[in-house]
Amino acid sequence: MKKNVIAILLLFAVFAIFAIPAAAEDSQTDKVILVSGYGVSTTTPDKVTISFGVETENPDAKIAQSENAALMEKVVAALKNAGIKDSNIQTTGYNIYSYVIGDYNPGKWANGTTVYKVTNTVQIISYDVDQAGSYIDAAVSAGANSVNSLQFGLSDEKLIIERNAAILSAVKSARADADSVSSALGLKIAGTGTINVGQSYTPVSYTNMDVVSYAKAEASGVRTTIESGEIKTTATVSIVYTY
Repeated sequence: MKKNVIAILLLFAVFAIFAIPAAAEDSQTDKVILVSGYGVSTTTPDKVTISFGVETENPDAKIAQSENAALMEKVVAALKNAGIKDSNIQTTGYNIYSYVIGDYNPGKWANGTTVYKVTNTVQIISYDVDQAGSYIDAAVSAGANSVNSLQFGLSDEKLIIERNAAILSAVKSARADADSVSSALGLKIAGTGTINVGQSYTPVSYTNMDVVSYAKAEASGVRTTIESGEIKTTATVSIVYTY
């Protein structure tokens, strides 16, 4: 009987040794302040991406193809002369399809004529954003008849800088809120727990630009002017502070 009592007491003692730290840990875990922060970094873009297209059509598919190839060759040459490197010029689409001339889509051929349309698209990248208008003028003058899209963005190097700046701003915002809460409650922040970070930026984009206007401007000797504007990189953080 005496041995059983001793065994029970030892069991309770062991349980108490492990239970007390666990309870303390749970209590410590509950002593947290959860805050979020938002940060923004604004800068000018240092990268421009433009998509040009050449469209040709003819009842003879081979003629439509050859005319398209000749025009695109001139467009690419003009872009290279404007300063675009070979490595920054890429074909992004090539398509041939046919349609039949009818009352609903009159053209320069007779109704019932099957016409083949060839579309060739190239994309250029430049880190000289101030020359965006010059690239458009050069391509349109050489034969491009569509400017599918123009996008101002950030190079990888600049994006890292802006991302870090936005995150720093978000963290400062979160810490300021945590300090306000702890001060109001008479608490002292001891450290941090879980931290979650999110970041994003949206390039400035334009689509389906008016090539006719560019062609008229070029013919009159007026250069196309494109303003890049500013780009915002944003960051959000969620931080658990302990006290």
